[in-house]
Amino acid sequence: MSVPSVGRLARLWLVGVTVFGCIMTGPTAGWSDIIRHVDANGVIWFTNIPSSPGEGGGRRSTIEPTRQDRVKRAQLHPYRAEVEQLARQHALSPHLVNALIAVESDFDPEAISPKGAQGLMQLMPIITRHYRVYNPFDPQQNMAGGMRYLSDLLRLFDNKVPLALAAYNGGEGLVRRHGGVPPILESYVNKVLTLYEQVRGNSIHRYLLPSGTLLFSNVPLSQEQLRLWEVKK
Repeated sequence: MSVPSVGRLARLWLVGVTVFGCIMTGPTAGWSDIIRHVDANGVIWFTNIPSSPGEGGGRRSTIEPTRQDRVKRAQLHPYRAEVEQLARQHALSPHLVNALIAVESDFDPEAISPKGAQGLMQLMPIITRHYRVYNPFDPQQNMAGGMRYLSDLLRLFDNKVPLALAAYNGGEGLVRRHGGVPPILESYVNKVLTLYEQVRGNSIHRYLLPSGTLLFSNVPLSQEQLRLWEVKK
């Protein structure tokens, strides 16, 4: 399977290290490059506009447990040792892999989606063939193939986790055609990233900006920021 080139990046605000994602609830225009900004407090933001993030204006999962159940399963599932070993082999964060599997299959090795994705990491048949996963319902084989695929996507999208996750769930072609994270996949991407932070033990704070944008952060905003950005909790 050939690896396509990457188009322009998404308009979805990507927040890294201390801040992770935004869900754009209003209409979007074109897509632009992602800008990295470090504020005066050392907090790192990723955004698509050259200003403070407060300014301006899953498709395959077959099981939907509660948020608390999902966090517990992501921390205590029976494949922790295998995930740790395989993730290190492919330079992946085990916490990110745990969050991805939790959202995709809820750790059910026999899960099958309506679209035909199979096993723990919900691999489509074309992916299982490419990565030589002969039995997608074998947890070890499925995770090995899924992590190789995720690792390849991260390299393809310059280690931009939201784009790699969007491509993992919706396909590389869809992300390329849209020039970034398609709106239909924003909820999925933020679900994985939010769970990723929760699995790591960081609390997530939810804020609503005047533009209708939902901002998720593991660093609570100060009273001055809340007032300046007109943010609602």
